[in-house]
Amino acid sequence: MSIYFDNSATTKVRQEVVDAMMPYLMEEFGNPSSIHSFGRNSHKAISHARKQVADLLGCSPTEIYFSPCGTMSNNVAILGRARFVKANGLGQHLITTQIEHPSVLGPSKLLEAEGWKVTYLPVCGEGFLNPEDLRKAITKETSIISVMWANNEIGTVQPIAELGQVVMEEAAKHGTEIFFHTDAVQASAKVLIDLSSAQGVSALSISGHKFHAPKGIGGLFLRKGVNIMPITFGGGQEKALLPGTEGLANVVALGKAAELARLDLEECCSRLKELAQYLIAELSQIEGVQITGTRDLDRRLPGHVSITVENAEGEALVMQLDMKGVCASSASACHSGVIEPSHVLSALQLPCSRTKGSLRLSLGRYNTKEECDKAVEVMRAVFRPKPASKKTLTAGASK
Repeated sequence: MSIYFDNSATTKVRQEVVDAMMPYLMEEFGNPSSIHSFGRNSHKAISHARKQVADLLGCSPTEIYFSPCGTMSNNVAILGRARFVKANGLGQHLITTQIEHPSVLGPSKLLEAEGWKVTYLPVCGEGFLNPEDLRKAITKETSIISVMWANNEIGTVQPIAELGQVVMEEAAKHGTEIFFHTDAVQASAKVLIDLSSAQGVSALSISGHKFHAPKGIGGLFLRKGVNIMPITFGGGQEKALLPGTEGLANVVALGKAAELARLDLEECCSRLKELAQYLIAELSQIEGVQITGTRDLDRRLPGHVSITVENAEGEALVMQLDMKGVCASSASACHSGVIEPSHVLSALQLPCSRTKGSLRLSLGRYNTKEECDKAVEVMRAVFRPKPASKKTLTAGASK
């Protein structure tokens, strides 16, 4: 049986979530925009799901918008705000970091090509953004800031509440309004998010398949009173910001997954931290292995372990592990025969011999200590340094 350690990529849908969504695939299939009884029942189900998601994030249900995925939420937030900025003659300066997900870097580069000034802030060797670096980068022209809550590759959890406070202080100093967006796709349902206290956050993105809902459903938090403009057009669903007939069953599933995650968040996170601590301790003893990101588990995603293996290729490691029954992922990728290191690891300024051999192990609620034991045994065999060839030994002896 395979050991699945790739929960940061996607998670198994919980049975309770499947049970909740099934009626809305069969009996309660009405279009939520219809005014008859089928439509009204569907509309009520969506309203209930909106409250469930809001309860997970600590905000009002009226601040939750359903989207197809986290990527769409990120694009709608950044590009939708950019449309509002342009329409109102505001400063066209965007600040983000060098380690963002492509669904944030992509819109940023698009705006840069359209004439925006974009600042890509560096991070420290553990992947943290220094709040003072953010403060120094903000000018009177800054209108959008986007910093991910937690990084998918190295697990680093940014101090979003502190960064939001910096944004509010600098906006007040410059007499401007700054839109602070955070990609919380990895963080949601894994770390405590309370948007009632993180007042500096204007918008936040989530994706259901990262916490045991199906693929194809996400959400966008948009704080009351904050304006963005649509980037897609059609019907008036989701207050016209994300138009299109709602994926009813998936929306219900997202709501149920959010409710379940809120109820067992503390217990699940505590157990996953223990498993991650064990894996980090064991893997650190293997020659050639280096932990990436922080070792402070209070500032790292629960159950997230990322490493580099010296003089190895990430995709090759993934394939070797898979053949031995361990499913993991790598940030490096082979394109046209060339191994391209992760932009995240490159931002940490790791040597090339390290960045190409990246590996991520991300545990979830269904993983066990026994699986960790077995995975460590497999990785010890896979990561074992290759013996030097006779040619190498001869060359070395002659020196």
